[in-house]
Amino acid sequence: MKTVYTGKFITVTEEPIDKFIYERAFLRPSVQVIPVVDGKIMMIKEHRREENLSRWKFVAGFLDKPGLSMEETAQEELMEEAGFSAGKLVKYHEHAPKHTFIVPITYFLAYDLKEKRKPNPDGDVIEEVKLFSVEELYQRVLEGEFDFLHEASVILKLYRDRKKFNP
Repeated sequence: MKTVYTGKFITVTEEPIDKFIYERAFLRPSVQVIPVVDGKIMMIKEHRREENLSRWKFVAGFLDKPGLSMEETAQEELMEEAGFSAGKLVKYHEHAPKHTFIVPITYFLAYDLKEKRKPNPDGDVIEEVKLFSVEELYQRVLEGEFDFLHEASVILKLYRDRKKFNP
């Protein structure tokens, strides 16, 4: 396998297999945080300059801070984007496809939240922080609101596991 491009967030490789050259794009690994409060899921509404739109999403960030573990990165992002720290983080799901586009994401459930804000160095504008029922998020997936397939698939998994959040 030969690396043909390396950027801040993406690496592209070429790999000869038989008579063909297969290209793969690897996105830098990231974490997404799913805060759970009284059986509801917290999401943030973020305005993305590069997309010129606002959308609801989980708290998220790349593993781009040297020396920080996945859990520490999850805590940092939660403080920067939502203004909370978690008393407990539980690894919930790992998304690591082995296809042409590799987007490795580790999802954490965050419990026992305490207000704690850190400045967000990314410059993205968080417009709102809101709690949603798992059923409401499921309905929004069915209506096509979440255009990132990995996000939609995790919401479907949350829906499947909803009794754990609504005892």
